[in-house]
Amino acid sequence: MGTMKILFVCRANVGRSQTAEALCRKIAPADWEISSAGTRVIGKDGGSRDGQKLADLPGAEDVIVVLKEEGIDASENIRRQLTPGMVDAADKIVVMAEPETVPEYLKNSKKAIWWTVPDPKETSLGRHREIKDMIRELVRSFVGSF
Repeated sequence: MGTMKILFVCRANVGRSQTAEALCRKIAPADWEISSAGTRVIGKDGGSRDGQKLADLPGAEDVIVVLKEEGIDASENIRRQLTPGMVDAADKIVVMAEPETVPEYLKNSKKAIWWTVPDPKETSLGRHREIKDMIRELVRSFVGSF
């Protein structure tokens, strides 16, 4: 199979989609283009956090730690706000966001694959590891299906 463009989507583009993107980059064919985005990349003040580095977000510490345990440095990863253009450009979109946060243009996309993965936000480091392991297994079967 030729180049695949894969987009992982969660709500804030901090935990689930960043983890899936990082783990997929490790195991997918080298020619795959893998990215991630969030349905609501905003701060507590309601302002956009598009372009924010994970290292600059206190709530991302555990995500950075569990990915470092996998040999991945995610501290410089950038949060991205989902756009219709991203959906158009992708071959497959893996959605882990809560359904009520997903825009219609993604809900209706035939490219979307839906994974039920709990949000690790404001949970323990141990819970972040469990969710990372769950995502790793999902990513392995996803990559293996091509």
